[in-house]
Amino acid sequence: MIKDFQQLLKDKNIQFYIVPTDDDHQSETVGDYYQARAYLSGFTGSAGTLLVMQDEAYLWTDGRYFIQAAKELYEGITLMKMGQKGVPTLLEFLIQHIQEHDKIAFDGQTMACQFILDLKKQLKIDDYQIECVDLMQEFWKDRPQRSCEKAFLYDIQYHGLSTHKKIEKILDYMKDHNCQSHLITTLDDIAWIFNIRGNDIPCSPTVLAFALITLDQSYLYLQKGSYDLDMVKALQQENVLVKDYQDIYQDAQELKGRVLLSTNHINYALFQCLNCEIVDKMNPSQMLKAIKNEVEIENSKHAHIKDGVAMTKFMYWLKNNYGKIDMDEMSVSDKVLELRQQQDLFIEPSFTTICAWKDNAALMHYHPTSTQFTKIDQDGMLLIDSGGQYMDGTTDITRTFVLGQITDIQKKHFTMVLQGMLTLQNAHFLHGCTGQSLDILARSPMWSEDIDYQCGTGHGVGHLLNVHEGPQGFRYKLRSLSENITLEPGMNITDEPGIYLEGQYGIRIENELLCVKGTENEYGQFLHFEPLTFVPIDLDAVEVSLLSQKEKNWLNQYHQEVYEKISPYLTDEEKDWLKEYTRVI
Repeated sequence: MIKDFQQLLKDKNIQFYIVPTDDDHQSETVGDYYQARAYLSGFTGSAGTLLVMQDEAYLWTDGRYFIQAAKELYEGITLMKMGQKGVPTLLEFLIQHIQEHDKIAFDGQTMACQFILDLKKQLKIDDYQIECVDLMQEFWKDRPQRSCEKAFLYDIQYHGLSTHKKIEKILDYMKDHNCQSHLITTLDDIAWIFNIRGNDIPCSPTVLAFALITLDQSYLYLQKGSYDLDMVKALQQENVLVKDYQDIYQDAQELKGRVLLSTNHINYALFQCLNCEIVDKMNPSQMLKAIKNEVEIENSKHAHIKDGVAMTKFMYWLKNNYGKIDMDEMSVSDKVLELRQQQDLFIEPSFTTICAWKDNAALMHYHPTSTQFTKIDQDGMLLIDSGGQYMDGTTDITRTFVLGQITDIQKKHFTMVLQGMLTLQNAHFLHGCTGQSLDILARSPMWSEDIDYQCGTGHGVGHLLNVHEGPQGFRYKLRSLSENITLEPGMNITDEPGIYLEGQYGIRIENELLCVKGTENEYGQFLHFEPLTFVPIDLDAVEVSLLSQKEKNWLNQYHQEVYEKISPYLTDEEKDWLKEYTRVI
């Protein structure tokens, strides 16, 4: 595969071809049409960039995928472990290797603009060529079609704010920054602003679209076939005109004055169309939608109760059927889905379920497939990270379950992860703190034993939108300054520390949290978190002697809430079981 592609580069005199994991909108998850990196490299993880040269090839990915990538990459491709000592970034590598007269190529519609701007700025040579060309059009013979699913208008009863009012907030921001137009390419922003949802990306209810907001008129660019006349009329009532998806490239060329956009999120081909002054800032809708309103919060709480019922019923089923019926990672994943499908307003999973038995759980984003799965028939731990898209909200939860017997060190590690999760969940802090300020609360039990997990501790979650949605997050090492976001009341965020030992096991415990106001006094506004997720922590894995009295109180209080909120929806047998698994320790 890669050798044939390298021959194509030689034929076209291209020295460097970059293949990102992106669509035209820099989405985290992309549809089948955009899976060029996976097609060329064999690596199926959700994050990574492939660089193909005429005789070499390299794949950059982060710590979540080191083990998986090492197993999946095709021969002839070198794994570049991002963030590891001595490993250059893709940008650093290109700067070191590009020479005079070299040609650097990529599909401009899937290439992040900011990366190319940084490359141009830092290259020390002048005589090189950049070419926007999608070589996959001729190389990938059976390439799937771009998704064009039917979109729908999201009812205001679930989100509480009209498109017109959302655009008014954005117009206020534009006026404050003296901007005549705002170009938006990110699908979560567009879905939130225009109150539309779709099915163009697996597990993310968004529709492929661009948007342009001017001081007088707003435009939504959709693929023909994804909308109908009723949607057009409804959007017109909000002063929004629907145009063809590809028209954005022509309309961008005609923009005048100052245009607000994010170079971190616009594709390079679209950026090249602009001939006006650019105001490069984070899309204002990022912060607006990150702070959920009261309607969204109440709906989200309902969604999480339903999700908690499904996951608690699953835990009951798992504990009572282990060793009695045949189980494997795939059948267990199917059971999780079956129980969620029984809940009101369920649409689909919010991401591909991670169901990992024993050492598979050391691969942070492992998931079984119909052809690759492991039987669950021994003693060990089962990690399940899953979530649901409900009409009233998006959920994300991880639990690690004990089946049979586990070792003392496994119990210790499970308890350390629990301590980190509980400490962060129960944090009280002053307004002005960021996720970076609080990340150490979750990592400290692991760091005290010289252990770390190579990923962030938590991420924002959308409202019937992306399960990973910023700008807020928990991580001690920022990837960019834009991540240094102050935590605000109304933000929801996950709390998911873990321990991952290659070839042995993985442990993660995750609750979704809501940031709320606490006491306000002479020191300022204090904040804390309320858990949104209500599912038992597996007490079979907890080494109680390692917990302080405060940590025991935290766990007992949480389990009391789990029982109070979830038990009304269970059978008598399930209630009796839940009472045991939420017992006071």
